[in-house]
Amino acid sequence: MRNHHQLPFARGFLLPAAIFLLVILAALGAYALNISSVQQATSTQDVQGSRAYQAAHAGIEWGIYQVLDPGTANLADCPAATSLNIDGYNVLVNCNQSADFNEQGTQRTIRVYELTSTASRGVAGTISYSERQLQSTLSKCRATDVIPAYQCS
Repeated sequence: MRNHHQLPFARGFLLPAAIFLLVILAALGAYALNISSVQQATSTQDVQGSRAYQAAHAGIEWGIYQVLDPGTANLADCPAATSLNIDGYNVLVNCNQSADFNEQGTQRTIRVYELTSTASRGVAGTISYSERQLQSTLSKCRATDVIPAYQCS
């Protein structure tokens, strides 16, 4: 029978190696959890940003309809600033209009409008806050050289 002797410096070598391995695995696990939670938060913010964009877009569409009301050839004034609630987003629609322009040599009047729609949700400065703003410039023309007056095409 052979007799195996351990060297004195080899005793207890496995315990520190096992502890080191556990610490490394725990650190990797914590890092993976952190990355996962950051990705989830980023994904949530992307979805909220898309919803805010769509709400702002709906506000612009509402404003355009108010200005270009197809039921009349008259030049409408800007609608008053309006606050809408669209899918939980507060949407503020503002309109500014320029002075009227007369097309030279015709009886056509052109009015230019600038619409701004801002959709927001949540408390500013928090991770749940999202906001998008869209702007649109449009014009409406009215011809008065014929009776009845009509909207220019």
